[in-house]
Amino acid sequence: MLGPMDEPQGGQSAAISGPLSSVPLFARLDLTEQQDLFGRMKPRTVAEGEVIVWHGEKGESLFLVTSGLVGVAVPSDKGEHVHLARIGPGGFFGELSLLDCGPRTATVRAIEPSGLLELSRDQFMQFLLAHPDAALDMLSVLATRQRANQALMRTMNPNVAFAASRVTPWQRLSDVIARVSAGQWFTLFHVTWFGVWILLNVVGSIVHAGSILVPEEKKGALPGWVFDPFPFGLLTMVVSLEAIFLAIFVMVSQNRQSEKDRLRTDLDYQVNVRAQEEIMRISQRLSSIEAKLAEARNAGRSA
Repeated sequence: MLGPMDEPQGGQSAAISGPLSSVPLFARLDLTEQQDLFGRMKPRTVAEGEVIVWHGEKGESLFLVTSGLVGVAVPSDKGEHVHLARIGPGGFFGELSLLDCGPRTATVRAIEPSGLLELSRDQFMQFLLAHPDAALDMLSVLATRQRANQALMRTMNPNVAFAASRVTPWQRLSDVIARVSAGQWFTLFHVTWFGVWILLNVVGSIVHAGSILVPEEKKGALPGWVFDPFPFGLLTMVVSLEAIFLAIFVMVSQNRQSEKDRLRTDLDYQVNVRAQEEIMRISQRLSSIEAKLAEARNAGRSA
């Protein structure tokens, strides 16, 4: 369904100036073929917000965007629309329907008032019968586009999907604490903290006990700045409480990370299934086109 506005590939196709030379799918056609195909298209105008095609409906035509902007979206498992791309002048969508008349794979809606050219499947088949060599040029473009679509799906980041979803302040706080606690500065802070704490209390206790300035009757009472003498009961309690709360925050964050990993696995599976389906469809289309080309050549020889 996507119609990225790529530049025509190949020096020969780029040199051809025709009514469809700016459309990657038809840029490799010669001038006569472009003019013939352009004459078979019907103009159409859509208003802002108007749905051009619905996901799942039967497709029987291709659309070329001549002006304006349209958006491509697919429904998620939760019924929400996931926006995939925007198509401007020179872009196209619905090309798969020209070959198999199958259901639409996405919903396309006009983002702003747009002008379109619609090519029906019947007109396209008549064009192929009149120009059988044009099918090979368009198949190579379709294969390139299919590879680009698969690469786009593989680059979908589950972190972006999670950022767009509803996240509670508790989950956001857990992510921040888990990220900070895994850093080197967190470790250095605790090493410094524990070291100063222990040294202050141990050295203070030793100095106080061995000081000749302290009377014998007061040597058993530690000064106020020795607040946690050995075996450091206060430090043990503080560290235990910190460990308990850190474990809770890390587990909450880990659960969210597990959801992200599950989403990534689901995306990989969907990409693999889609790739297999598309490869089978392309193989079937190639066989069908080869059969039609053979029939056209035999009919030409008979005539």
